[in-house]
Order: sequence, then C-alpha cells, then structure tokens
Amino acid sequence: MTHKDHLLVLSLFTKQNQFIKVLLDILKSRGILDSDDARAFEFSQSVDATSNAAIFAEAKAKYLELARGLGIETGLESLPPASAEHFRPTKP
Repeated sequence: MTHKDHLLVLSLFTKQNQFIKVLLDILKSRGILDSDDARAFEFSQSVDATSNAAIFAEAKAKYLELARGLGIETGLESLPPASAEHFRPTKP
C-alpha cells in the first residue's frame, strides 16, 4: 500500500470512530445507554452475520467513493459482494 492508501484507510476508521463516539455520547447523555449496554450491543453486532455483510457492502461503497475522490484506484471495484457466510463467527 502507498502512503495515500494508508491515509484513506485511516481516514475512514477515524470517521467511523467519530460517528460511533457521537452516538454513544448522545445515548449516554439521555440516559438510554449505560456502561453494561455498550458491551451487550458490541457482542450482538459481532454475531449478526447478515447485518455485518450489509454494513460491509455500505462501507465498501463509501470507501470506493472516497478513494475515487482522492484519485485512488483500489482494485476493489470488481470485488464480488460479500455474503453473510464471510461474517459468521468461527469456532476456536
């Protein structure tokens, strides 16, 4: 990966973390979420393979859009869609 590629990935992770932090802060400030809830939601998200596949598809589309805007060809443009099977937890 070039430094531009790394910058793209880092920028996306930063935006994602900013969005999550804002949502958690809003939920906590309104008394909707407490510390135990966040861990339960994290566990739930990690085992919902269908949802994770849909989130991946959305993230891929946004990633490619941002990459195009930065003049970066990722090679992911022709990547076939991920299925829920790609996101099923594996047993140790």
